[in-house]
Amino acid sequence: MKAAFYSGVSGLMAYQEALNTIGNNVANVNTVGYKAQTTSFQDLLYTDMYVNTETNPLTGHGVKAVAVGITPGQAALIKTDRELDFAINGDGWFAVERDGRVQYTRNGSFSIGLEGYGAYLVTSDGAYVLDSNGYRIYCDSSNVKQDFAPEVLCERIGVFTFANPEALEPVSSTCYVPTAISGAAAATWEGRGKIISGFLENSGVELTEELSRMIAAQRAYQISARLIQVADENEQTINGLGK
Repeated sequence: MKAAFYSGVSGLMAYQEALNTIGNNVANVNTVGYKAQTTSFQDLLYTDMYVNTETNPLTGHGVKAVAVGITPGQAALIKTDRELDFAINGDGWFAVERDGRVQYTRNGSFSIGLEGYGAYLVTSDGAYVLDSNGYRIYCDSSNVKQDFAPEVLCERIGVFTFANPEALEPVSSTCYVPTAISGAAAATWEGRGKIISGFLENSGVELTEELSRMIAAQRAYQISARLIQVADENEQTINGLGK
């Protein structure tokens, strides 16, 4: 019966994490540049069943959530007509520098940040937008109108790609960092023409799909809870027989 308890408890933990991920997706259904997250599962350790058979059957100990990945595909583009709103039409990510760390995002809602006698292209929360060489996009404050014109910025803003973008690690609702599985970021020079001004990329969450996944995860959670209950009832019956 211990295996049943282990399986039930591991199922509760795994599917609770799945429900948390789905809930986070639903909460960000209207967040610009958000990428839906998915939960991966893996069987836990199998052990021999001590029975008198030649096939040596195995019994498992449940399931666990092993990773949370993202769905990096392009979402619908929203027309804003704001000159400093940018979207990537196709694969690729914007690079931004925040607290000395480079992160990657599909949220192209940018603005101009003035510092001293110069100006930088920044995100809505003040992170620096980077070019294809990994440098901050800067201009003299007297030339902002020319140097930060939308058609100029479409050429200056860097576009980066990853070998396995599904494995990028979320650090906020719309920013991600590379992992060993995703690979390092690579500037894509031919991708410059993919940037368009006056548009933003909508959230990548498909609400109907998330609700379907939520129903499946809830049912799996209920089954795991029921498994624990049945195992407990069987243990009580067995203990009663021994008295």
